[in-house]
Amino acid sequence: MIASDKNWKTPLGVYEKAIEELRNARTELQETQNNFLVTVQTLHTEIQTLKSQLRETQEKLETSEQIIIETKSNLRQATDEIENLKAMLNEPKANTQIIQELAEIKAQISQLQTHIQQPEQPTTVQALSNLQLQLSQLTDELTLVSHASGMDYRNLQQLLSAQNWKDADKATYSIMLKISERENVCWLDDGDIRKFPRYDLHIINQLWVKYSDGKFGFSIQKQILQNHKQFTARCGWIENLAKNELIKYEDYNFTLDANRGHLPSTPRIVGLGLRNTNEITHRLNIFYSRY
Repeated sequence: MIASDKNWKTPLGVYEKAIEELRNARTELQETQNNFLVTVQTLHTEIQTLKSQLRETQEKLETSEQIIIETKSNLRQATDEIENLKAMLNEPKANTQIIQELAEIKAQISQLQTHIQQPEQPTTVQALSNLQLQLSQLTDELTLVSHASGMDYRNLQQLLSAQNWKDADKATYSIMLKISERENVCWLDDGDIRKFPRYDLHIINQLWVKYSDGKFGFSIQKQILQNHKQFTARCGWIENLAKNELIKYEDYNFTLDANRGHLPSTPRIVGLGLRNTNEITHRLNIFYSRY
């Protein structure tokens, strides 16, 4: 029973009013308690989330620290290996082994770099970059400087990488004459061909094949010679098919539109010039047998 506005001042009215206020206070208290429980539950969930994130962060830090320790150890090992490889550079027979080991070290460094973020470990990243540079320099020294002749092929590489085919062909011609000490004669005879270092032929060929995407090179010419009777025609070296004459050097096609195997200008290197093609088989067979 609720007291009316007229009798609230009577003893019964006062009691009823007090009871009503207590009920309202109890309802408000219950709502406050419920809100408090919801807040506590929310806070509990957030605390658990933060704990989980903290554990993950600690695990990442531990993993990162372990990676850093392993990286530093591997860096020291790679540096030692590079020093050992440098000491072996003067041993020609060790080149194949060194190149293989360089490739392995490069792969190792690449793997390490995927685990290191530059903002976190700038010193380690710089050390890895320095190692990569040393490896590139060593690789160039091994693959582009011949231990057999001492010839440096880095200029030829630059010409070929720029697809400057004509200057690259001229450089190849000059290099081979210089190695054979035939610069005054301007061509290689049978004896020169037989004495020419196989290692240098390999370097020259690899560069031509690589930068022409398999279109030019001694090995490409050798394949054509072995598979086609009209070898010189296939290579685009014939000016007059009826007369069977070789083309002049200025008529060579120094573009990728040339015939497969058109370059380097091997007939010029071995001194065949404008001779009849029937005379070239012997000397070219000697030349390609060296490769």
